[in-house]
Amino acid sequence: MAEFRGLGFDPVPGRPDAVSEAARHYTSAAAQLGETPSPGEIPEWAGRSAQALADRAARAATGLAAVPEALRSAAAILDDWAGTLVANHRRAEDLDRRATAARRALTAAQDDVDQAETDAQFSPAAQPDLTAARARLATRQDDLDRVLAEARELERAHATEAARVADRLRALGDGAPLPSTPDFPAVTTHLETFSAIGRELGVNVAKTPVVPVTPPPGAVGAFAAALGGR
Repeated sequence: MAEFRGLGFDPVPGRPDAVSEAARHYTSAAAQLGETPSPGEIPEWAGRSAQALADRAARAATGLAAVPEALRSAAAILDDWAGTLVANHRRAEDLDRRATAARRALTAAQDDVDQAETDAQFSPAAQPDLTAARARLATRQDDLDRVLAEARELERAHATEAARVADRLRALGDGAPLPSTPDFPAVTTHLETFSAIGRELGVNVAKTPVVPVTPPPGAVGAFAAALGGR
């Protein structure tokens, strides 16, 4: 994870590689679910128990029918978000380099002011040098402030886009009943420790299917790394 020491804060939280990996997990899960055969009758088994099993299997099939497309849609959204993260990270790294240079220039300007103040104490003729040094210090401070302002603007834009992604993920579950006991309590609970995007994805995962579906191995860990937040 980038430290952005020049800026003093991370304006673009999130890991593109982990988001992409999570998207791949969901694409793979969608493909596997799409290959699941429809439930059929069991030869030489009839009666109430057979009918109860058949009814349950039919409900399971109905609940799973929409899951592959929802997973593919989530994967596409996450792929898009990964691209945004890459672009935002590059922008933040450039701002961090500029901020580092600006801080060094500011430190040097402050040293010049300190020296000029010492000189002026012993020689009134040095007063113009002090005035010029203070002007340079103010300019260097303005330079740093402008870079930090750009970084804060990037941070706001990044957060706005993250919220938009969360809305798109949440919308995947709209119209589907939310079970009184979520089908993925472990996933939902784990995701709640991450960013707002992770929380919304946790709601979506718990909300979409009618019957339990085990997420692909590694998906939760990928989201933990990718969406871990502020």
